[in-house]
Amino acid sequence: MSALEAVLIALNVAIPLVALVAGKTPERIACLIYLLATGATAVAGHFWKYWEIGNLLLTIDGLMALSFLVLAVRYNYLWIALMMGAMAGYFSIHAYYLAMAIPLDEIFAISSNIASVVVLLSLTIGVVTSRRRPAEP
Repeated sequence: MSALEAVLIALNVAIPLVALVAGKTPERIACLIYLLATGATAVAGHFWKYWEIGNLLLTIDGLMALSFLVLAVRYNYLWIALMMGAMAGYFSIHAYYLAMAIPLDEIFAISSNIASVVVLLSLTIGVVTSRRRPAEP
């Protein structure tokens, strides 16, 4: 495992934990959506190869983007819209690769990492700004 992989794993654990502990309701819901989708993807990837479950992974990505859309409409925060946009963009790239039967390459990996970084950064922004927001109704 490289140092970069270790840092990414640490961020994938630390940021959601901080959001669960220090965030308010929107941050906690967004965190749970992210954790469920990431966990489901990790479990599926552990048991099967990508080309066997491409449709399942695409469904997980789509449900994650759709969940962020519902959350963005409900709470109307820009950081949630950024999460939704990142996952919708990644969903589009994932669907293109799957529909065209293109083998996974660096562009796919980079788009996946960018989407994850945007989601984690947005979640961090949500936690930081939650301290200045008034209590939700």
